[in-house]
Amino acid sequence: MAPLSTGLHISTVSAGGSHRVCAIWRVHGRPAPAPDRSCAHPAALLLPRRGAEQDWAVETVLAALRERGAPDGPACAALTTDADGIALVRLRGGLCDADLLELGRAALGAGQREWAALADSDPAAFRAAADAPYALRRQAAVVRGPQPGGGPVHVVHRRAEEVLRAYTADLLSGAPRPRPPEPPFSEDSEDTHP
Repeated sequence: MAPLSTGLHISTVSAGGSHRVCAIWRVHGRPAPAPDRSCAHPAALLLPRRGAEQDWAVETVLAALRERGAPDGPACAALTTDADGIALVRLRGGLCDADLLELGRAALGAGQREWAALADSDPAAFRAAADAPYALRRQAAVVRGPQPGGGPVHVVHRRAEEVLRAYTADLLSGAPRPRPPEPPFSEDSEDTHP
């Protein structure tokens, strides 16, 4: 089995000089090749907002956004991670891959699309909330099968070990399979989101 290429994928929304980190994904495999510049990866696992690697990656992305004078709106960044550190590979404007958008909303309560809508409709509320780190309400991952036309398998669960076990099994087998429905999730949460 060939080694997996790994990195990070970070989705953000910018408005009036404020930046919201919407989701940080550990990605496996290479994204779609040019000219398709989407952020659809063969596999992605949602990471907590805080952690040494995540903090370093976020600082790298935010510095690039400030340096390039990022326009208001959503953006996605691809980063490599290896023994030498973290390096920005690509920064592009626009919404993230549809699967990552859906999973981000399911796991966090609000994702890049919702934060972009808040930035458009109420810039002051966006700026006031943009710096708060997101909190995982559920764990999430996606794996796309190697077969052409094979749809992605979404894994969303309240328990990290359930998602990690399923995600790892799908990565190793190369053949995602359907998952049972997730357990009910109470919408009563201490998390704040738009």
